[in-house]
Amino acid sequence: MSEMSNDAKSEPRGYSFSLRAIHWIMAAMMIYVIIVGFLMGNGFKVGKHYDWHRATGFLLMLLVFVRIIIASVSKPPVPKHTGNKGLQQTASIVVHRLLYASFIIQPFLGWYATNAWGVAKIPFFFGLTLPRIAEKNRELGNQLLEYHHYLGLFITALVVLHISAALMHQFVWKDNLIRRMVKT
Repeated sequence: MSEMSNDAKSEPRGYSFSLRAIHWIMAAMMIYVIIVGFLMGNGFKVGKHYDWHRATGFLLMLLVFVRIIIASVSKPPVPKHTGNKGLQQTASIVVHRLLYASFIIQPFLGWYATNAWGVAKIPFFFGLTLPRIAEKNRELGNQLLEYHHYLGLFITALVVLHISAALMHQFVWKDNLIRRMVKT
């Protein structure tokens, strides 16, 4: 019995429910905005998904701030490191910070570009609209939408890198990283 207790104690504890919930909600939302953004960028007519893409992107930005606050008051699990511990930690920190920064910059860029392109009121959820932050200037709007597109590709690459690293941890290094993001 005590041997089982020692094994259970050595197993890294999972992330808090609030961090797990916000992670998976943001993951689903990010996949949605990436897919819709890809379709829009390739000339597909997406109807109402255009407004939902913008609203979801803005909501993602707000959730980043909530996630940062929750993470700052939550005790993270102790990771089981394999390989180069320092390199893994550095890579993880860099990718997470780039994701957070991108999730904040990208919605503002899209919002500013959409206003500059000529859309004065951007629909948000629950009948709310985002206020105008830029005057109409189609040339500027087009340029900003191009930046928005390239930042979207960068975010997509970061998301693929993040998922790939999680899969490496779970299935190659077998340190149960994904399990810690699913349950405590």
